[in-house]
Amino acid sequence: MKTIYLVITMVITVLIQSSITVFAQEPGIEEIRVTADPLSNVDNHLIQPAQVLNRDDLDTRSIQNIGETVSRELGVTSSDFGAGVGRPIIRGLSGGRVKVLESGISTMDASTVSNDHAATSEPVFAEQIEILRGPATLLYGSGASGGLVNVVTNRIPARVPEDGLEGDAVIQYESVNNGLTGAVGIIAGAGNLAIHLSGMKRDTDDYDIPGFAEAEPDVGEEPGTVENSSTETENVAAGLSYIGNAVMIGFSVSGLDNGYGIPGHHHHEEEGDEEEEGGVTIDMEQARYDLAAAVYTPLRGIREIRTRWGYNDYEHAEIEPNGDTGTLFSNEEMEGRLEIIHDPLGNNWDGVVGIQVNRRDFAAVGEEAFLPPSEQDVIALFLVEKADFNLWHLDLGIRYEDQASDSDTGASADHGLISIGGGANYEYSDGYELGVSIGRNQRGPTIEELFANGPHLATNAFEVGNTGLGDETSTNIDLHWHKTGGRHTFKLNLFYNLIDDFIHLQEQDLNGDGVADRVEEDFSGDIAEILDPDEDEEPLLLFHTQADAGFIGLELETVLNLFESDTGNLDLRLWTDYVNGKLKNNGHLPRISPLRLGAGLDYDRGPWYFNLDYTHTEEQRNTAELEDPTPGYEMLNLYTGYTFDTGGTRFTLFVRGTNLLDEEARRHTSIVKNIAPLAGRSGTIGIRAAF
Repeated sequence: MKTIYLVITMVITVLIQSSITVFAQEPGIEEIRVTADPLSNVDNHLIQPAQVLNRDDLDTRSIQNIGETVSRELGVTSSDFGAGVGRPIIRGLSGGRVKVLESGISTMDASTVSNDHAATSEPVFAEQIEILRGPATLLYGSGASGGLVNVVTNRIPARVPEDGLEGDAVIQYESVNNGLTGAVGIIAGAGNLAIHLSGMKRDTDDYDIPGFAEAEPDVGEEPGTVENSSTETENVAAGLSYIGNAVMIGFSVSGLDNGYGIPGHHHHEEEGDEEEEGGVTIDMEQARYDLAAAVYTPLRGIREIRTRWGYNDYEHAEIEPNGDTGTLFSNEEMEGRLEIIHDPLGNNWDGVVGIQVNRRDFAAVGEEAFLPPSEQDVIALFLVEKADFNLWHLDLGIRYEDQASDSDTGASADHGLISIGGGANYEYSDGYELGVSIGRNQRGPTIEELFANGPHLATNAFEVGNTGLGDETSTNIDLHWHKTGGRHTFKLNLFYNLIDDFIHLQEQDLNGDGVADRVEEDFSGDIAEILDPDEDEEPLLLFHTQADAGFIGLELETVLNLFESDTGNLDLRLWTDYVNGKLKNNGHLPRISPLRLGAGLDYDRGPWYFNLDYTHTEEQRNTAELEDPTPGYEMLNLYTGYTFDTGGTRFTLFVRGTNLLDEEARRHTSIVKNIAPLAGRSGTIGIRAAF
């Protein structure tokens, strides 16, 4: 712990030194277009600035899933359910409280239904990834109290290539899982027309680890591999756009076929059959159709009217060890939004008003289906305004959302949700800001929280929902101090989030023996049916319940340019983040990320680029009732690339090393942390071509 306190003290000292040198620095604020903010082309100023990963940033990151890609960002980690699954967690909040979008429309998958369900957005296709918090999230959902992650793709082309054709391609090999990934995307066009074509394929074996998969291995268990962690993914897309001076319209169609293993040993036994042991695999398919259109200056006082629609036909089967389908999930979903961006009001206020609709038809069919067929309809109205007054910048937002949920059992629930947020920044010197953001968000329960009632083989849980669940109401307070210009930059964020009636899955101890209850797959609710504690391979009993909760934390980051000369450019990044989540009357919340500290070096000289990244994750002992603590670990990653041009094509040869210390690393946020640690030492080699 002394080392941790020393590093924190060093980071704070650097911040103070950066502040003292304010008048010695040349301000220079990078302009970033945040596509999830419809006003970003009007004013790049956000109360809570977006974290944006551009294409160069993404080249240094893992592309195995969206959660892993963003897990090194300040305040962000991943849910982690083996190599095939990882959903972003922001400031301790996950699931439906963190929206994952693809170019402004929901991924429309089943990733919020269960921890083992993968998000369908592939980071390999991303032009950039945006992480937003604050009033801007009201554009996309009342429930996004944690924030949103927007994966920006060019499947619907937004411009015609200057030379008629452009694109990129990548192929890479990863040693830890014998994995091969290849992807290519092109945009071609002439006049006002542009077309997009892309495809990706990934194939990996089970991944290697330095020790045993299980935290407490069985006698005779073999070390070195997480069994049933292989993946096989194919993704293709095509899009066409008409891009004119007064109007733009485009559409795209994409298809995903994703197969991956669920780590751990699960079993299923039918009457009269012998028990089958092994791992569950997921066979996921998605067909998605998207439409985007915009009209520029159609009427006096209106700068732009734009709309975006998506339709999704999603299905995935959970395949049992004997080859039978245990559960078949389907999700037919439509989402659309219309935004009207008005001209400045009173020469200060820029804003957007809009409507969003969503219809979801979800079903889980099979002997182990834990959710009945259900429907959910949502319609929302939103308004976001921003203004500058000399050194002050203001953001205001409001959203009303009507949500109706019904299941085939006859159960139903209706929720009217009102969310409001606002904030102010004060730029007291060039490049220096002090700011505050306050929001009140309401979230209605999801269909799984309302209607779940049965065993879920892949997560080895028996989930019970509650149609009496009320609305969550979160009150968010954020304070920040940022320096955005000069050779030294920093961010200091302090936040407090009080959530009334926080909905969460709670392990049960109905028989009072001090051990989390395990039950059979046909559990009727009778306490007498609870199994002995040594039946630890049977489903864990989990109830969707509510209690008041609070989250408090900090995020601190500084980037120092150590030198910039003929010998190259060297930047040092130091950072830390921490969140503590507690129930008001029942101790800590489960699966909350512990304290993290990191340091990184970025060096470039001519065609060479080098990145060294180190993260220390502290042990987590602030655990929920019946939850195990998680040891800390160190993670050291390395990336180096060499770029050269030939024949009009820009090539980058790259090598990436991950977990170079070969640490046994278990994420506390993962529901399978005790049976599936992170991958061991790995080397990746690849080439990217841009033309």
